[in-house]
Amino acid sequence: MKIARTKNAARNIIFGVMYKSITILCPFIVRTVMLYVMGSEYVGLNSLFTSILSFLSLAELGVGTALVYSMYKPIAEEDISTICALLNLYRKLYRYIGSIILIVGLALLPFLKYLIKGDCPPDINVYVLYGVYLLNTVISYWMFAYKQSLLTAHQRSDIVSKRSMVIQTSMYVFQIAALFLFKNYYIYIMWLPFFTIITNLANSVIVDKMFPQYKCKGQVSEEMERNIRKKILALFGTKANSIVMHAADNIVISAFLGLTLVGQYGNYYYIMNSIIGIMTIIYDSMTAGLGNSLETESVEKNYHDFNLLTLLNMWLVTFCSASLLCLYQPFMKIWVHEKNMFPMHIVILLVVYFYVYQSRRIVLTYKDAGGLWWEDRLRPYVMMAVNVIGNIIMVQTIGLSGVLLSTILSMLVAFPWENYTVFKYIFEKSSAKYYAKFFLYVITSAVICVVTWAACLWLPGGIIGLVLRAVMCVIVPNVMFYAILHRSSEMKDTIDFINRRFLKKIIKKVKS
Repeated sequence: MKIARTKNAARNIIFGVMYKSITILCPFIVRTVMLYVMGSEYVGLNSLFTSILSFLSLAELGVGTALVYSMYKPIAEEDISTICALLNLYRKLYRYIGSIILIVGLALLPFLKYLIKGDCPPDINVYVLYGVYLLNTVISYWMFAYKQSLLTAHQRSDIVSKRSMVIQTSMYVFQIAALFLFKNYYIYIMWLPFFTIITNLANSVIVDKMFPQYKCKGQVSEEMERNIRKKILALFGTKANSIVMHAADNIVISAFLGLTLVGQYGNYYYIMNSIIGIMTIIYDSMTAGLGNSLETESVEKNYHDFNLLTLLNMWLVTFCSASLLCLYQPFMKIWVHEKNMFPMHIVILLVVYFYVYQSRRIVLTYKDAGGLWWEDRLRPYVMMAVNVIGNIIMVQTIGLSGVLLSTILSMLVAFPWENYTVFKYIFEKSSAKYYAKFFLYVITSAVICVVTWAACLWLPGGIIGLVLRAVMCVIVPNVMFYAILHRSSEMKDTIDFINRRFLKKIIKKVKS
């Protein structure tokens, strides 16, 4: 079965962005209320425990990703019995994983005090609070989370987004009410496991209705089980590296610099991560379609699509980077006031962090779509070593700057490795032309960011100045990127694709 890749990807992106908008706006309101009603220490606690529980999810070992990938081929071949067997295996593994997380999580209780520098808020028992976060994580594995794999593999993440928009919004309303009415962190956090249960129950009902032909029964073949085990083993490093990159920073900052700085860093990271989250919707929406394309289309067709997607990604990353550079500080001044702001050099490092991280995402998306985790198995461990060792050493010498620099360095070390893997095993050609184009994009991005920054220097402060800067960031980076690269074959093909796929259809509908 050849799934409607473009249609499904567009649908996933539209509803994914709608859902992500809610999960950005509502937590932003929650974070703001918590900051002003409870204080920075509580915001820091929230970030810290989220990071600790992220480490515990290492027990998942990339099981979900490996099994979803294993569903691409049987879905394309309409092999229902194999999908049922994979779903049955997924359910068993997730129950084991939930139990492992519970046991390891409880074993970590005596060590919590060493992860917090200074005192906690006086009305908080960190062990009770940690227990609630742990329970929430375990519930997500023990219930029906495995069924969501069917929606992901069929490229129907839009169903998850629609459901989540309703449930998540309800949760945030209850949490905001708890902060305003009771000013009690325990009442605020109790809603988290409650709505996790509702979410998993809703997933189960939706999947059973959409895919009644799939039941948890049967056993996968020995050969398939070996392949899955091999992919899971390879994915452990990828999974661990992703968690270390996002969670280790908060833990290191808490242990060496204190909860207040964790809260302040969390405010800046929240803005950047919100943009990453919206862009991730695009990548995730494409992954299943690209996996299907790699199974059904020629190498040249996939390579052509890769070049188009790389151009579009670099265009989007450039626009977002310039916007962050110009809007970060004016927004923070309005939101958290000057006492909770970082100096400009930290902002520049955050923008570089964002640019390096996001510019790699098309290559990584193709790697995931192609299931190249075993071929890439050593890279994540090298990244983790560079990141963790660099964090611990550099945070003690140059503080927060060291934490960011070590993470950036780990990504730069991995960059050529990732490209080599994708070009060798998917496109079967040299990556020399890709590097030439990529460095052209980097130079273009740097020029655009500097020009946009210079243009914004003349604008006033306050809310009016923030709006004017936003307008400038929409116009200058996009006009410059097109003007500089409009003669490239990728840009011409991209414009032609947009014209054929969207503009002509819109004009036709308007005329009719």
